[in-house]
Amino acid sequence: MDELKGQNPYMRLTFLFAFFALSIGDAFNVLFVRDMALSFAPEGKQELFTGIPITAMSVMMIAGVCVSNYIVRRKKHFSSFLRSAVYFTMAGMVFRGLAFHYLIMLAGFMMVGFGYGCFYIGIRYYAYLFDSAKDRMETMAYISGGSFAGQCMGTVLGGIMAGQMGYRTVYLSAVALMIPAFLLCRKHPVDNEIDTGGLRESLRTLKDPEVVIYLLFMVIPLFACTVFMTYTVPLEIDGFGYSSTVISTILLGSYMIAAYAGPVMTRLITNFLRPISGTFVYCLGVAALIALYETGRSFGLIVLVALLLGLMDTFGPSVMIGAYTGIADKSGHTGGGSLLIYILVTRIGISIAPTMILIFGTPLALSAGVVIGNVVFFYFRRLMNANSKKV
Repeated sequence: MDELKGQNPYMRLTFLFAFFALSIGDAFNVLFVRDMALSFAPEGKQELFTGIPITAMSVMMIAGVCVSNYIVRRKKHFSSFLRSAVYFTMAGMVFRGLAFHYLIMLAGFMMVGFGYGCFYIGIRYYAYLFDSAKDRMETMAYISGGSFAGQCMGTVLGGIMAGQMGYRTVYLSAVALMIPAFLLCRKHPVDNEIDTGGLRESLRTLKDPEVVIYLLFMVIPLFACTVFMTYTVPLEIDGFGYSSTVISTILLGSYMIAAYAGPVMTRLITNFLRPISGTFVYCLGVAALIALYETGRSFGLIVLVALLLGLMDTFGPSVMIGAYTGIADKSGHTGGGSLLIYILVTRIGISIAPTMILIFGTPLALSAGVVIGNVVFFYFRRLMNANSKKV
């Protein structure tokens, strides 16, 4: 294990460069898609065609997580799996950068989404190469720190670069960012075999009704709301006449608040609230902030809401997964399998959000989904608790 720990700095750098490239369009992806849709979509269908690539990318993230299990079984070694993720991501960036047609651009977004899903689950795969739970958690936090740093760099520098050289050039520059990730995989390979446990084994988690209602009515609606930051905020700020540089700065501010205030806020919330109560506070807080913007709709208000959503994220994801693992543990569904299901369901929430906004014509649909989901979850939970007491 000491030899494997020696690989941690190289893996941290690998994921830093990977997420740098993957996040390079966060500030303008939806703007680029909208421009392509305007020249391709029939009259009155521009909004629909603007949402399709963003949704498709999210769906392909889910596919990347699911298919990663098959890739791992074929490749066996961790570095071989990671190189496959690099190839998919680089191909997608080339397709996006050179796209002369909407459909080619769509294919590029789907490839990048698939690569993102592989890298996302790849952090977990690497951490689970370690035997002890302590080493796994420490490694996951260490590698996740690198991926978060890359995400911040990609968001802000991508927005600045887009203002100077255009969207396509920025996408193509992301190909160069993947080269160090590829070289690190080659020069410092992790030849350990990955034990994924299998997707079928993970699905056993869903035999518990309480797990299912938590995923359906708490996790999916909340993670649908996360698209507000990457889909609605860029469009709204662009509509107020500001550049992608401003968009990236606001997104970065939100991310930095979430990262640096996270440990303090998580301790504060968990000292006073149980994970399920903290999840309730987080969900309703996010729903209220989105509704607040929709009632006011000004540039100052969207900046405030974006930063406050970052503050909510300081503790929200931690208490949500804490509540989930608590429910899963009660049924004996512990370990990586139950975590894989959670990750998949979060991606489902993200993928349905643009469609919800399109169908209802307003992000208020996201807020309504969260409120309704919370009510339904607590109703069914109370009903199940009452039935268990009778038995």
